[in-house]
Amino acid sequence: MKPEQATRLRGRVGLILLLAAAAAIWWALDHAEPRADWLRVAAPRRAIVSQPFRLRVQLAPLAEPGVLYADLHWGPSRDQPMQYLTTGGPKAVGKEGGTFDFEIMVAHREGLRFVMGVIYVSRSGDWSGHKLAASTTLIPAVSDTAAPQETRLEPLGLQPLGDLGPGHPRPAALPRLLTGLLFLAAMMTAWGAGQLASGANGGAGPGARWWQVLVVLLALACLTELLGLESWVGTRARALARTGDFYYPRAVFQKVVISMATAATLLSLLFIRRAPKCRRLLIASFALYLAISIVNLMSLHAIDKVADLSWYGLSLVQALKLACAAMTWQGVRKARGPDHTGA
Repeated sequence: MKPEQATRLRGRVGLILLLAAAAAIWWALDHAEPRADWLRVAAPRRAIVSQPFRLRVQLAPLAEPGVLYADLHWGPSRDQPMQYLTTGGPKAVGKEGGTFDFEIMVAHREGLRFVMGVIYVSRSGDWSGHKLAASTTLIPAVSDTAAPQETRLEPLGLQPLGDLGPGHPRPAALPRLLTGLLFLAAMMTAWGAGQLASGANGGAGPGARWWQVLVVLLALACLTELLGLESWVGTRARALARTGDFYYPRAVFQKVVISMATAATLLSLLFIRRAPKCRRLLIASFALYLAISIVNLMSLHAIDKVADLSWYGLSLVQALKLACAAMTWQGVRKARGPDHTGA
């Protein structure tokens, strides 16, 4: 096989492996999301203001009997907090579960564009005693009272109530500053190695360019940590998403980015043996730092529950990033070598 054909084949195999790994990670993320498996809900594809809206609730067998409620909440957009609208009233439910139909009037509210079903089972007959609760995906609402009423019921997506977090808590300053200072030390070491490599090569050769690119990447990582840019970018991105009315369907984008970033990192670690031995620690540790930062920035709820675990104020993500920064500095020192040329 010719070298050009071998290169193309390796590129195609790498692309196939990347897509396969990303698909596997996507599947894992999708199945890690919280689910409401104790019920199914069907409803028309839209609600008409000032007309009754039909909800069909199918309950799986329950541990004990209770009272089933189905309420409607409303909002002017996808990404603003939903407010209570009206209720379909209580229905007694036994341990065997069953199917229950609710006719709920869609009361008029100024700016109403979406409604959401909130279904819960209560012991005492009110919200304070609920033991199971779930909400449906948002349902578009129209104000045309002359529009024909929808009769076809379609399955609705469901999610447990109370499992959606507001984002990451603000990271502790000390671990973040220590991470930034470690990257600063690594950057200064790489800068010195690059200057020596330029002098040894008599110009900007491949060795010098390698160090120059590395200095830029380390400088960006240093500024990100010292200035807390990751938290700032995440907050601004969420605010922009809410303003643009696409915060609610953002999960697809989050899963795509997380899947591709994680798959690319895993593959880069598999093929890291192609790099010079003295640079493997540097490449591996900095690649892990980038992957952790991207995944943390995406703030997918299933990952956040683990990533935000903390010990005396030090979160798991901060501990991992601090370790990556320390290993990156050690990797730069090792890649620089005893001759200080980096060639």
